[in-house]
Amino acid sequence: MKLSPPTRPSEPLASAGAPPVLAVGTLAPQREAPRWRMRVRHWYILLVLLPTLLVGGYYVFYAANIYESEARFLVRNRSGGGGGGADMLGGSAGGIASALSGARPAVEESRAVASWISSYSAVTSINKDLNLVEMWRRPEADEIGKLWWEQPKLEWLAWYFRRRVIVSLDPETGVMQLRVHAFRPEDAHRLAQDVLRRSEDLVNTFSARSIADTLRAAQEDVNKAESRVLAAREALIAFREREQAFDPASTAGGAVATITALETALATARTEYEERRRFMRPDNPQLQVLQNRVAALQQQITTERARVTRGDERLTQQVAAFERLELERMMADRELGSAVNSLESARSDALRQQVFVMRVSEPQMPEYALYPRATFNTLTVFVSLTVLFGIGWMLVVSAREHAS
Repeated sequence: MKLSPPTRPSEPLASAGAPPVLAVGTLAPQREAPRWRMRVRHWYILLVLLPTLLVGGYYVFYAANIYESEARFLVRNRSGGGGGGADMLGGSAGGIASALSGARPAVEESRAVASWISSYSAVTSINKDLNLVEMWRRPEADEIGKLWWEQPKLEWLAWYFRRRVIVSLDPETGVMQLRVHAFRPEDAHRLAQDVLRRSEDLVNTFSARSIADTLRAAQEDVNKAESRVLAAREALIAFREREQAFDPASTAGGAVATITALETALATARTEYEERRRFMRPDNPQLQVLQNRVAALQQQITTERARVTRGDERLTQQVAAFERLELERMMADRELGSAVNSLESARSDALRQQVFVMRVSEPQMPEYALYPRATFNTLTVFVSLTVLFGIGWMLVVSAREHAS
């Protein structure tokens, strides 16, 4: 009888016919690895390669060409006068150069123009002149890129309009870039020209409204001052016609001069009367004549003084009323002069604040279709899906490891 070789407790008994037992984690991962690789490949093909091929096929074989017309312009206003530049350069060319040199970017107006271009009002007004629906539903347009509705609502048309007409503003330089997309070169060029022209009209409306608002208050002050001057002069004319006196102050001065002359003559007559009364008899006719002269002068002085200082038509009241009316007229004239100066100053300020559009580059006629960018878009989709797939697969593997 032959004895079997001794065995260790840890070794399995082959003579018993039992299959060899492998350690945990040695053969099972080797069998599961090909399965995981196959699953990764299948999901990668399904989630990355197939969408990329679909996108690439769409751009290469189906997507329609899209042409772009670009324009650049500035919205500026005049910050100062241009007389010096016009004198130095001479003529209209000097005036234009002076206006441009004294201009500065109008950022608020630029933002308003950019906001208006994408508004419903712009879409409605442009659609009246250019049939946007027909322009963006050309026969050569593909079903995905063209305007989907034959009779779109305003909101739908505006949504598509904002995708095809793009405005950007550089805050540092103030240059606005207008980019228009269409399926035909002439459509893109014509639409860009129309948008740019309407933007200029809008800026001109801003300028006209600003000038009108600035001048309205100053013109109202001038009108009030003119009315006050006319009322003061009419009151002065009515006073002269009523009092029958052109200048009561001059009349009063003449009356005072008359009274002074009469008082001088009265003093002279009294002196002469006293001199002659000393050596003439009381019944002398010369004394009687001098006495009558003195009495007449006294009576005349009393009358003149009464005319100046007494009664309803006394000169003092006339002079006071005339001076009041004359003062009112002078103040009205000064107010009118000040209002006219303010109006001229407001007009100068309004002209300095006038806004205008300066075209940096005109819309060009497209010669080559810039869109769709088939290679760039396909690579972008491929890289993006690959990155997302890698992130997702890492999350799945991490979850499996934590579960095991």
